[in-house]
Amino acid sequence: MKPGLFIATLWIIVCTGTLVVGDTPWDLVWHDTLQRLLGHSKDWTPLLDERLPRLIVVLCTGASLAVAGAVMQSLFQNPLASPMILGLTSGGSLLVVIVFVLGWHLVHPFTIPFAAVLGCLMTLLVVYAVSRQHGSTSMTHFILSGISLSTVLIAMQGAIIYAFRDRWDLVQTFTEWEAGSTADRSWYHVHLQLPLTLVGLWGCYAYRHEINLMALGEDDATNLGVEVATVRWRLFLCVSLLTGGAIAAMGIVAFFGLVLPHVLRRLFGPDNRLLIPLCIAVGSPTLVALDLSLRLFGLHELSIGNVSAILGGVFFLILLFGLQQKQGAFLRGEAQC
Repeated sequence: MKPGLFIATLWIIVCTGTLVVGDTPWDLVWHDTLQRLLGHSKDWTPLLDERLPRLIVVLCTGASLAVAGAVMQSLFQNPLASPMILGLTSGGSLLVVIVFVLGWHLVHPFTIPFAAVLGCLMTLLVVYAVSRQHGSTSMTHFILSGISLSTVLIAMQGAIIYAFRDRWDLVQTFTEWEAGSTADRSWYHVHLQLPLTLVGLWGCYAYRHEINLMALGEDDATNLGVEVATVRWRLFLCVSLLTGGAIAAMGIVAFFGLVLPHVLRRLFGPDNRLLIPLCIAVGSPTLVALDLSLRLFGLHELSIGNVSAILGGVFFLILLFGLQQKQGAFLRGEAQC
């Protein structure tokens, strides 16, 4: 089967399945939806008020995390770069937790995506600044800077949650949100995420040619006419919009932005003119398929975030082990020379 046909088939299957599968029988769901569309009823309907917004949120999250991971891997020339590894997820989630604790989201709902985007952007800038000290851009510095900062941010978030452990409403909210749950997604979450996703995806797609040139190195990109500093900051903002939007609407989905871009790059090559559209086209239905599988098999105890973290963590270890083997072989070759 051709890749385009496979992707189109995947989209049709997962989107239809998400809209049809549920506890309420389809004939009753369709009857209520039809009454709502005809203006005969204003009651809540499973299709329009639960399944459709949940589908949009998961589609946006899949595309956002996949594209964010692909762009970061190209900009940093690092196969391990992703929103999770470099600490963006931790920075965004910390500020969102603060918003929840202070109750700002109850008065101003859009403080959630604002805090998530701001936390992601600040974390990315700190990691980049630390790793660029003394002119260093090695893979080791990027990864260690991200992991170190992420550890501090997670510890701060854990301390805040522990301090408010007596507030069971907050504890339950934090638990579901940190697990990347798709339960109770509504149009409220769509409004939090969709504008950020559209702007972020458009920005990354618009600079796909420049990303290719910057992957050659800053000097070569500059010689080829790319305003490296300007493009880099704009892409940093786009990545923060994508990651922050996903965090605001669905919580933490670990490692998805690492695994999918890496797999697609292995299959179709590193050209971002093809890779970024593929991340959008494949990332969205893949995450929906994961959510649909959990529902079909009745695995209500697990969430997308749980499964993604487990599978992604194993993939990360395998990838890291492979890189260490390559580095060891290279060093042994140099020693023989």
